Amino acid sequence: MIFRKRIVIADNERALLFRDRQLIAVLTAGVHQFWDIGEHLKVRIFDITATEITQKDVKVLLRNKASLCEAFYTVISTDENEVALIYVDGQFTDLIKPQSEKWFWNTEAKVEVRRINVTEQVEVSAKDMKVLAKAAKASVLSAGMVIKEVTNQQVGLLFIDGKLVRVLKAGKYGFWNYNQTIVVEIVETRAQTIEVAGQEILTKDKVSLRVNLSATFKVTDAVKAVTELANYKEFLYNALQLALRKAIGTKVLDVLLADKEAIDTFVRGFVAKKVVEFGLTLIEVGVKDIILPGEALNIPKWQSQRKLGLLEQGFVMLL
Repeated sequence: MIFRKRIVIADNERALLFRDRQLIAVLTAGVHQFWDIGEHLKVRIFDITATEITQKDVKVLLRNKASLCEAFYTVISTDENEVALIYVDGQFTDLIKPQSEKWFWNTEAKVEVRRINVTEQVEVSAKDMKVLAKAAKASVLSAGMVIKEVTNQQVGLLFIDGKLVRVLKAGKYGFWNYNQTIVVEIVETRAQTIEVAGQEILTKDKVSLRVNLSATFKVTDAVKAVTELANYKEFLYNALQLALRKAIGTKVLDVLLADKEAIDTFVRGFVAKKVVEFGLTLIEVGVKDIILPGEALNIPKWQSQRKLGLLEQGFVMLL
C-alpha cells in the first residue's frame, strides 16, 4: 500500500526507528511494516557484527529513552581504580580504563567482563600480558601499563609513587600504571668499566699532567646504590676524580714517574672504602696513561726526563 512503509532488518543489524525525528522503537532482525502517511518515519540501521556501540549520539538517544531501549544494549563501566577486560565469545577484544565505559548491543554473542582493581593487584599476570600485547591497541598498552624485562645479571627495582616496594629478579614483568606512578629501574650487576679521562692535574712541584684512568666496579647492593645515591655512576666518577687529584697533587713528578702503580693503589684504597657503604665494589683501578705538556720538558734534568719517551712536538705520554 502506498502509505505502508516496509523495513527489512538483516540478522547482523539493529535499527532505530524515528517518527518526526523522535525515537519510537528499536528494530531487530526481520521484516517490519508501519503506516507512514506523509513520510514521517525514518530509520537508522547499524551493523552489529562488531558489538560495541561507538557513536556518541546513539548513546545519548539510548540513554534518554532507557525505558524503550534498555533491553537492547549493555553498558560496562569502571570505577577510578578499576580496569575491565572484555571478551566476546571467549576472545579478548578490549580494555576499559578506569572511570570509563563502553556500550554494547545485546546480541547472541556472549560478552564477558573481568574486572581488576589496579591498586590492589598492581602486577599484570603473565597470561594477561600475552593477551594484551597480542590484541590490545599500542596506545592502551603504552598509557596503561609499564612492561619491563630483567635479564640475568640484572636487578629490577619497582617504585610505586616514588616508594621502593619490590626487588625484581630475572623475568618479564608488567604493572598497571593507572592512578599511580610506576617506575622500574634496571640495575646492571655485572662488572662495569668507568673512564676518568683528560684530567688536568698539578703535581706537588707544579708540573701539569693530563691523566687518564680506568676503573672496574660492580653493583653489589642495588637497593643501596639506587636509593641512597642520586646517581651511583656519577658518585663513583667523582670519587675517582678526587682520589686521582689527591694521589698526584701530593707528590712531585719524579716520585710519580718512579712508581706509577702507587697511584693505582692509592686511588683504589681511597675510593673502595668510600663507595662500599653504598653498595658498590671497586674491583680494579689503573692509570692508562700520563701525558705531560711539551712545554714542561724544560724542567731540570734531575727530574725524570730520562724516563720520558719524547715526542717531536705536542705531548709526552708516559705509558
